[in-house]
Amino acid sequence: MEYEDETFTRENFPKNLQGSSFLSVRFEGCDFSGLDLRKARFFQCAFSGCNWTTTKVQDVRLQEVHMVDSKCMGIDFTVVDPSFLQLSFEKSLLSGCNFSGLILKKSRFVECRVKECHFVETNLEESDFQKSTLTGTLFHHANLKKANFQEAKEYQINPLNNSLNKAKFSLPEAVGLLEGLGVMIQS
Repeated sequence: MEYEDETFTRENFPKNLQGSSFLSVRFEGCDFSGLDLRKARFFQCAFSGCNWTTTKVQDVRLQEVHMVDSKCMGIDFTVVDPSFLQLSFEKSLLSGCNFSGLILKKSRFVECRVKECHFVETNLEESDFQKSTLTGTLFHHANLKKANFQEAKEYQINPLNNSLNKAKFSLPEAVGLLEGLGVMIQS
């Protein structure tokens, strides 16, 4: 099935949208939880207030996808089609998601709650985590060069095993970067 320049509002989709194509489509308040989206294509799509809990995303193409006030829980993004992958999240909840090994340059995770997600060997160069809360999120061997963590909270980033050249951080949270160096700060 192919959809172009449409808006779906509060849709409960059938359990199988495998191979469907969505071009410049808006989704508002839609529930994708548990859906099988294998090999679906989303190009220039916007999701607002949508639920992507345990959605199956094997070989899904996500190009210029923007999610606002949405929920992504338990999604293994490592199985999406990595070509042309471009994601933007704003004011969204991402919990238990795996972004390991992906190239996510210039991605946006702005004002999000990013809880217990994995960014292992992920290229996040010039990505934006501004004003996000990163509780229990793992950054390991990640490229965070020129990434923006200004006003972000609860991150634990070891500068010895992540690339942080020209990354931006704010005080007082930036003091936490010293933990990975074994530095103790006393007031």
